[in-house]
Amino acid sequence: MLFSYLSLYNQHLGLIPSFSLPTGITCPGMSEWCKKNCYSRRGRFVARTVKRHALKCYNLTKSKDFVKEMCKELRFVHGYVRVHVTGDFYSRSYIKAWREIARRNRRITFLAYTRVWRVPELLEELRKLAKEKNFVIYASTDETTGEPPEDFLEAGIERCYRKPFKVCQKQRMICSSCLYCFKGAGNVAFRY
Repeated sequence: MLFSYLSLYNQHLGLIPSFSLPTGITCPGMSEWCKKNCYSRRGRFVARTVKRHALKCYNLTKSKDFVKEMCKELRFVHGYVRVHVTGDFYSRSYIKAWREIARRNRRITFLAYTRVWRVPELLEELRKLAKEKNFVIYASTDETTGEPPEDFLEAGIERCYRKPFKVCQKQRMICSSCLYCFKGAGNVAFRY
């Protein structure tokens, strides 16, 4: 089965499907560190086909059919989905849509790292999404973000503000064989 919106296979995720958006226009919580270092501005992410696919996904999120179309694709998914390898939650209505998608697909665990916790007008909706039992949200941090709210797990670059944290082993294994983050097992730091 080829997906229209989900992407299958990523060197870190393994066979876990993902859904991504264009970087920048969908990143209201972007930090100063992100502006300088975002991985989605280099490598395979700058390929025309990858950018075109992210824009196609973004256009879908703006349509009234977003929830319906995502649920159609998710019929073929068992287990896990990574939300936003690139991009982020950009509006309250978009966060609400993911909440509805999660509710309609309880057999799937969704995972997202986000800096939207830094956007006051989106924080409450993000907290509601994080309360869904099958949606794991990590507050993404770096040296310029400051400490995230206490009610979120933290995913830091190089370190976390809060301890304890586990250093991601993505150089030695793929997400589909670890699942630490998908299980919401604790704070995590990524080597950059």
